[in-house]
Amino acid sequence: MSSDEIVDPTFQHDVSIRRVLLHLVLPLLALVLGILAVVLIGVHSYRTTRAGVQSLTHELLGAVQHYIGQEVSDYIMPAAAGNIIAAGMIGHVPAAVQDRVFYSYGGAMLRSVPQIQSFYLADDEGHFTLITRRKDGKNQERTTLQVRNGHKVFHHDYYTDDGEKIGEADDDAKDYDPRNRPWYQNTENSNEIKWTQPYLFATDKQFVMTSSMRFKAQDGHTLVFATNISLNELSGFLDKIKVGKTGNAIILDSKGRVMAGRHLMQQAEAAGWDPNKMVLNPKTHPVFARGFDHYRVRGVGAHSFALNGKRYVTIASLLPNSSEGWILLLSAPESDFSSFAEQSSRQSLQFAGIIIVFSIVLAGLLIRQVRRSERSDRRLEAQANQISREVSAVQQVAVTPRLFELSNDSLVLTEQLAHMAQARRASIWRFLHDGSAMICEDSYDLKQDTHSGGFEMSRTEMEAFFQAIEEGEAFTVARAASDPRTAQFERLVMREVGTRELSVHPVHNAEGIVGALVLEDASMAEHLVYFVDLVGSITGVRLASIYNRSAEQPDAQSTADAMHQALQQAASLPATRFDNMLMRAPQMGGVSASGIYPAVAVLVITFSDPVVDGSAETAQLLALIDHLATEVQRIALERHLFAVEVAGHRLICMAGCTAEEDPTALIRMADAALTMRETFMAALSASNLEPVFTMGLDYGAAFGGAVGEEPKVFNLWGQTVSVAELMAQGASDAGTIQVTERVYTELRDRYLFRSRGAFFAPHLGLARAYILAARR
Repeated sequence: MSSDEIVDPTFQHDVSIRRVLLHLVLPLLALVLGILAVVLIGVHSYRTTRAGVQSLTHELLGAVQHYIGQEVSDYIMPAAAGNIIAAGMIGHVPAAVQDRVFYSYGGAMLRSVPQIQSFYLADDEGHFTLITRRKDGKNQERTTLQVRNGHKVFHHDYYTDDGEKIGEADDDAKDYDPRNRPWYQNTENSNEIKWTQPYLFATDKQFVMTSSMRFKAQDGHTLVFATNISLNELSGFLDKIKVGKTGNAIILDSKGRVMAGRHLMQQAEAAGWDPNKMVLNPKTHPVFARGFDHYRVRGVGAHSFALNGKRYVTIASLLPNSSEGWILLLSAPESDFSSFAEQSSRQSLQFAGIIIVFSIVLAGLLIRQVRRSERSDRRLEAQANQISREVSAVQQVAVTPRLFELSNDSLVLTEQLAHMAQARRASIWRFLHDGSAMICEDSYDLKQDTHSGGFEMSRTEMEAFFQAIEEGEAFTVARAASDPRTAQFERLVMREVGTRELSVHPVHNAEGIVGALVLEDASMAEHLVYFVDLVGSITGVRLASIYNRSAEQPDAQSTADAMHQALQQAASLPATRFDNMLMRAPQMGGVSASGIYPAVAVLVITFSDPVVDGSAETAQLLALIDHLATEVQRIALERHLFAVEVAGHRLICMAGCTAEEDPTALIRMADAALTMRETFMAALSASNLEPVFTMGLDYGAAFGGAVGEEPKVFNLWGQTVSVAELMAQGASDAGTIQVTERVYTELRDRYLFRSRGAFFAPHLGLARAYILAARR
């Protein structure tokens, strides 16, 4: 018998045990362990879920409480902050317009803030004004307390929300006095916002609370502004709030009275419309009553308790910005927040994860495609709009009448240039014939939609900028203040409006470089070179007319003959009379005797001593001086100046020499100064002479009168005259008008100025000076 046929019973037993262990015990043990694990996981999950649900319930209630608290604070805020704003507005206006400001503010607030019910305004004399919304909620009622025939009457005016009056009525006010009302009296000796206790209007079914504030008006009277805020809207908001599935919220005061909450009107009716009786009833509101008890014992925060076999969670918090320490109380069953935990499972999470992944991928693809489509549409739309604007701009320029005539302002050039280039400001500058200065023909501010011009820049002020333009190539500087070519231009011109980027395009014509187009903060300038070139070509043709004019020179021979004849006539004249007035018009000034004049405008024009060589040049110069004096007389008569006095190489122009202040004197003098400057510049340029004059202007008190024997001479003295002369002597460049800060303060709304810096004057100290550039 072979050994293979021998059977070992022990061995077979071991195999059977192993098989049983592998096929029965181990699966059973695994099943038991699995069941035990499921039980342990279930118990642990239950405990964890319960703890998590409790924590989450508190967090959710806290989040809802924070949200409701913020909403309630925002609800009440217009009544508190609005009082401060309204008091500031009404308290700083004259008494004659207080009612209009009150109605304007109240009407706007009633239209935009639904919880505001009405506004009161009363003063310490018993005057009373009211604005409220009508019962229909669409129109407004304005009521004033009036006294007619010794009786107080409420006069009502009815307006639509658009401000159209639709009716009026009167009713007896009896002995009504706003000073006896709680909202007026509780502000006594206080300038803070005070609140009244809520009160009910049974007829309108409105639960209203009033905030009031006391302040002083300009006329010294004490005013009280009050705002009535309706708590009905707040209750409606709380009605709509869902705390969990079945929970809700309520607002109480420190004494447990209901301020707002669900079924507010039913509680008011049950309390006989007495707010003091609207307290929590444990029979009708058992959960809130228990929650309020917990708050009174344990303070604010979340509290759990069981009631009628069901667990509830309440959370109490104080409301900020509220009256009398309002308390927000929220309650909800715990089960409202735990049901979601019972519905979660691993499979739902897996499916949710798969769906989320696919949704994210599909959403990403869709968003990518939508964004690409929108980007393409925006590009096409922008291109179409740009083409339309360009065509419109070219057409607007093309149809402008007398476009190439310099006498026509043609403001369309700077306007279209600013619009097309999307520039903050566009301006056209031209060189003087000798290149010593540039004059602004027109400057258009796109933001303010205003034109200005006539001011100038001297080469001595910005030599680098002039040279950059004369090179003939357009250039753009991203930061004008940091570029040596444009730093001075930025300081004198750009800084007043706060622009940074500068684009300069020289203007060419047959004479060479005659000016420049200047664009400030132009975002589209580099894309519209052709349009800028078009405007530059038109500007070059317009400016060509200036350089083609032949300057009229005075005839030296005729001037010499005239001077010779004048000398012969002078020999036969009577003795010299002490009258140094070039023009005097006492009938215009309205004075005939000496006196003190409170507001005199004094313009001093200082001329440099001329250098002449020979009698011919002397005669020519005297003819020029005679021409300038004639022009000064003409301008003085046109502007109704009081007098023009000649003192050596100075002209002293005066206006406003009246006992009563003349409000137009300074304006007339400023206009005369600008006109004289342009006249002098043109005359000197025609004679091929550099500007040899400076001008100074001041405004203030002076004294003067006629002195000497007949014929008497009028003279003017005072600090105003001295400072005006100081302004003329200290002017930075020839041909400029330097003025004091008093002149700048009076005229800055009518004229353009450049800051000059500080100067020192005896008996006056340090003060600021400005350069009068042009009219606005």
